[in-house]
Amino acid sequence: MPAKKKRRHRKKASRKIHRSSKHKVNHKMSLEEERTLFVKEQTVLAKERTILSFMRTGLGFITAGFAMIAGTAILESVFKIHPLTSMIIGSGLVVVGFLEIAESYRRLRVYKRKMEEIKDELGDEDV
Repeated sequence: MPAKKKRRHRKKASRKIHRSSKHKVNHKMSLEEERTLFVKEQTVLAKERTILSFMRTGLGFITAGFAMIAGTAILESVFKIHPLTSMIIGSGLVVVGFLEIAESYRRLRVYKRKMEEIKDELGDEDV
């Protein structure tokens, strides 16, 4: 077990050295390495778009929950639904929406870090 910890420590240290020395030395990648990095970049961007759509869905849940809470009187008179039932369902939708947005934000931060790593490997500072 201790050997694995040392390996991880050495690996992290070598990454830091590699990143700092990469900007000083012009490292030319092979075409296949560059393609692999671009495919990784496309995958990360696709996952980011998916996460943003999950955030929009969370906002939809929150909107529907507040609409249900606000329309409690209408639901009671027209559909004969008890006001407490619509309040519970509306509150549940709001909570689910906030949880979905929070989880999406957490995942988005992870993918932003991955994107920064890919940019460091490519050497694109302007992008």
